[in-house]
Amino acid sequence: MNKIVVFVLMLTVLSWKFLLTDAESSCLELASGIFSPKSGVHTLVDSDGAPYLAYCDMDTDSGGWTLIASIHENNIHENGYCTQGDPWSSQQGNSPYSPDGDNSWANMNTFGNVVSATSDDYKNPGYFDIDAGDLMIWPVPNETPLKNWKNSAYLRYRTDNKFFDAYGDKGNLYSLYKVFPVVSGVYSGPGDNGPSVPVVFDEGTVDDVVQHFGPTVQPYLTPGFIQFRALKQSSQEGAFALCPGIKLETACIGSSGYTSFSSEQCGDFAVMATSGYGTGTGWSVDKQMIETTFLLFYR
Repeated sequence: MNKIVVFVLMLTVLSWKFLLTDAESSCLELASGIFSPKSGVHTLVDSDGAPYLAYCDMDTDSGGWTLIASIHENNIHENGYCTQGDPWSSQQGNSPYSPDGDNSWANMNTFGNVVSATSDDYKNPGYFDIDAGDLMIWPVPNETPLKNWKNSAYLRYRTDNKFFDAYGDKGNLYSLYKVFPVVSGVYSGPGDNGPSVPVVFDEGTVDDVVQHFGPTVQPYLTPGFIQFRALKQSSQEGAFALCPGIKLETACIGSSGYTSFSSEQCGDFAVMATSGYGTGTGWSVDKQMIETTFLLFYR
């Protein structure tokens, strides 16, 4: 065969490969291709072949991290907890008829938009569709433009032990919360807490985590972990989905939809403003943390 023809055929194959590079189910698959793309928004496909846009971090620890969700709070300082705009807990409010709130941690609903993930809550099909090993979290100030997410993240940490592998054939948060559901009033004690997984830091340290909490709570913190399905120690009614950077129940993300003990235990950001909004005193976190969006990535 003519060498020129062979060369043209090779270019054609490579061109098609380039065009199809984004037709993958995760950023890790993209990173494993011939043409590993840069960090940014890419098109992925779910298990049904439906395309969706997702942000990929292609730099941290060799890349391949898929943004699957963001948790953003915009109501604590105005009208309390578990209000409209709290899809990770309950948009129906603190209602006894919704003991698991909107159940977003263990359902296949999606919401939000990747570009505005630091301005409102976000959940894409990768949350329940990607077979993941590890979780990465970036706390990023609210309203940060997508192109500045990484540089604006004042902490960046991730698990590195593939803990998701213990939760079903397709390990991810969806599978984990099927094992450890976030529901009110059904737990017997701290022994019902979910797993706490150690993290490694790409930005910041355990001391940097602690400084965002009020002095009253600091002695009770165990930083350097992500805690799942944490229970409020003073009342077993309160259940929280995820405590970023710490063990146990202080300043957590996502709650069950109802608690008769205290409305502070209900909401997308639970137990973060007990001693005032953003005061950084007593039991409250500082203003930087409470005005943060937490970006969640799989790999």
